[in-house]
Amino acid sequence: MIILLTCHALWAQPQASAPAQTNQELLKAIDQLVEQNRRLMEQINSLRQSLANQSGTAQPAPAQIVPSPAQLDPAAPDDDRTLLPEASGGSPGVFGEFNPGRGFTVAKGPFGMLNFSGYLAARYLNQLPADQTATDHLGRRIAVDPRQDFQLHRVMLFSQGWLFTPKFQYGTFVWTVQDTNQVAVGGALSYNFNKYVLIGLGWNAYPGTQSLQGSHPYWESYDRVMADEFFRPFFSQGLYGQGIIVPRLEYRWMVGNNNSNLDTPATKIDRKLSAGGALTWLPTTGEFGPRGAFGDYERHEKLATRFNLAYTYSPEERQTSSVTEVSNNTTLRLADSLNVFDTGTFANGVTVTHTRYRLISAAVGIKYRGFWLQGEGYYRKLDQFVADGAMPVRAVRDTGFYVQAAHMVVPKRIELYAGASYIFSNYGHPKEFIAGGNYYPWNSRNLRLNVQLINVDHSPVSSTFGFYTGQLKGQVVAIGFTTLY
Repeated sequence: MIILLTCHALWAQPQASAPAQTNQELLKAIDQLVEQNRRLMEQINSLRQSLANQSGTAQPAPAQIVPSPAQLDPAAPDDDRTLLPEASGGSPGVFGEFNPGRGFTVAKGPFGMLNFSGYLAARYLNQLPADQTATDHLGRRIAVDPRQDFQLHRVMLFSQGWLFTPKFQYGTFVWTVQDTNQVAVGGALSYNFNKYVLIGLGWNAYPGTQSLQGSHPYWESYDRVMADEFFRPFFSQGLYGQGIIVPRLEYRWMVGNNNSNLDTPATKIDRKLSAGGALTWLPTTGEFGPRGAFGDYERHEKLATRFNLAYTYSPEERQTSSVTEVSNNTTLRLADSLNVFDTGTFANGVTVTHTRYRLISAAVGIKYRGFWLQGEGYYRKLDQFVADGAMPVRAVRDTGFYVQAAHMVVPKRIELYAGASYIFSNYGHPKEFIAGGNYYPWNSRNLRLNVQLINVDHSPVSSTFGFYTGQLKGQVVAIGFTTLY
């Protein structure tokens, strides 16, 4: 009775004295109520204990009442776990792999919010045949070292939220690739003025290809196809922005330090800045699934279409103090997989120290009733070479494309897909063919088992974290389970 009278008194006073109160006044009243109830419960427990001591019988302690976040702050409802299976829209200002999941909101109040989320990928990889060799464009033998291993392939941990106003947003990440023992910690700050303008500063991706515009990890598999991996730009620190120009026409841009700032200290970055931008047109439905996801897991009943055009510019350097050191810059390769900055790539004994990277990409995709089709074409030009010897070429021009198609053969459960990549260059004509499938055991995009078979012909891509080894010719078997929460 005392508690009820206290509640009534606290709530009745504001209604009688002030028809319109601020959130701070309401929160203060709620805090007073919680504190008074706590003191009353302490008095009741003390009286119970006194009665028990007098009668000699033990009295059960009452259940402790813990106020929920919604009771403490009406603007912060309890986190609804039933929504977790739904795909996460992510952060609109994050373009690449640093895009968090829906996560769990652990704190929220009038001055800010804190949310934790994560992504994990575990896989088995087998590159076949186990013994093979290749030659480069100068006829020299290249060592090919196929892999077979199990890896907790990728672990990414995110925190995100806002401070003082929901428009001022922050995000942090711990980004790891277990295959390489690579760990990066970073984040970004952004301010969302309105739907037309969001400006941020920190880590992000150059939006130079479709996979670098926030769709990760909602791809057909958990890593990129060969052509995308060969041509794409990377991640850096810089100033970025995004928004809409007119309804159904979006833009993204970034100005950053260099093509890839990961593992590159400031002392190895020159004064020349890199930049990239993209336009996305969504003419029919105005969307393309969560994050612009690959595949039509959501099953669009109306034809969804997307057209994308992007451009990236980056002056690149070797990032070493002398040509005798191994190059720290591994982002640019020729079509025969040689690193542009390695000694002897273009001519025996010649080392390139600087070049300019430019990329134009165009993509188109459709979704309809569980069917998805997407293709992307690329034109890359490397020029303005600076080297310590005579260069046999003034510029390198490469073109290529990929195409992928998928269908949800069992809605919300089983998806089958296929794809192909081609690259056309004076240094080789790599290609690949892909077949795979996804099994979603809990009717959610966020958890899946992926099985994929790739038949690759002289891969130009060579990375420890992807599916490919340089000049690999054969089959790649990959089985992985991914989780986004």
